[in-house]
Amino acid sequence: MAKNILVLEGKAAWAKVFEPDTKFNPLGDYSINIQMTEADAAPMCEKLEGLIQETFKKAVKEKPPLKNSLTTQDVMSVVYDRETGDPTGDVEFKFKLKAKVQKRDGSWYEQEPVVLDAKKTPLTGDTLIGNGSRVKVAFEPIPYVMQSTKKVGVSLRLKAVQVIDLVEYGNSATSVFDEEDGFVAPSANAETSSTTEVFADAADF
Repeated sequence: MAKNILVLEGKAAWAKVFEPDTKFNPLGDYSINIQMTEADAAPMCEKLEGLIQETFKKAVKEKPPLKNSLTTQDVMSVVYDRETGDPTGDVEFKFKLKAKVQKRDGSWYEQEPVVLDAKKTPLTGDTLIGNGSRVKVAFEPIPYVMQSTKKVGVSLRLKAVQVIDLVEYGNSATSVFDEEDGFVAPSANAETSSTTEVFADAADF
């Protein structure tokens, strides 16, 4: 496993991992949120908050006056019931990857997350990941100091998604069918990146 790549497992929410969303960024962003109980999130929170504290101390060491103005950004957020507005008891982590990035020399390159099934076979946009799907997300934590807001935090850069248990988006009508012997969709032939090595084989979804 790459030294700076972490993996977190939970329930998917608002997955946009095949087509970048251009609503807030014209260049496009890939994103996915995952939710879990506070207890399950605690180990990752501790690790990410440790990175934030290291970044905070480094910033203050370089510019001591910042000690009185810098504050830290939470690494996750509380999930609220959309109907009642009450906390559900779960928390949420948000992952994002820019679809297009400009290099220092002015040139551009495109990137996208790797998306795999439980056996690490590449998936395509034909498989839409619905809310509640059980997934693993491989990501790179990027600590930052935001001078404009005086915030110290860590962004979670999306690298890869492994779908362990699929809840397919917008396909409730297919529940009227039973499984039959017959045509099975072929596996995608796309190449995968070395990022996929962070995932172990899991049960089929």
